[in-house]
Amino acid sequence: MRVSAHTGPDNRAVGANAGGLRYLDSSSGCHVRVCSPGEDPALWNQYLEGALNGYRHYGVQGAIDVKLLADGRSTSLFLVAIDPDGSVVAGLRAHGPHATADEIAGFQPWLGTPGEAALRSSVEAKVPLGVAESKGGWSIRSDPRRPELGALVARGVVHVTWLLGVRYGFGVSPLHQLDSYRSSGARPDPGIPAVSYPDERYTTVPVWWDLADLSAATRTQRDLIAVERAQLLEARST
Repeated sequence: MRVSAHTGPDNRAVGANAGGLRYLDSSSGCHVRVCSPGEDPALWNQYLEGALNGYRHYGVQGAIDVKLLADGRSTSLFLVAIDPDGSVVAGLRAHGPHATADEIAGFQPWLGTPGEAALRSSVEAKVPLGVAESKGGWSIRSDPRRPELGALVARGVVHVTWLLGVRYGFGVSPLHQLDSYRSSGARPDPGIPAVSYPDERYTTVPVWWDLADLSAATRTQRDLIAVERAQLLEARST
């Protein structure tokens, strides 16, 4: 049974039984919702607002085109963490599955660079087994659980990749965030030179999650992925 979600007077998420899947992150105490933008447009708008605010904080709001994303048609799934008081405090979105490198927004910064051909080849080698891209990860900077929320977003890449039925998750990471993504099993694509993206302040590399081999993930993250996947399986079967 699906009950439509709505928002309260302060734009908090209301309606725990809204469309999509859900699980509890025991480390942050947040409930996590995973759905398509069409299943919950109000929640999608809250994700976009949080992402734009996060990008704006770092002065890179030009890297997210909210008007282009607003109708949700380019996004396959999105994930948000909802605090017990109903506030949306973190999120990410996923696109795909993709058939070519040129369909992947995160591939674009390598166009015309020394790493373009190698990264294109890397994507094309994985496409037969399925590739989805995760983008727009964010969490509330002022939240005292910021480390837990960062880990939640990193695990979220694994979950949305799995839910989309593909083996490989693709993303890009500035070097200062790489350890967070590595914690959930991400590996930098070897031999691909870094680029300055979204601007010259950041050194950014392409990363992959291989769902057939998450041995690079920390033990804590692997355990939480297993617990949360079990919840997703149960939610998907009801």
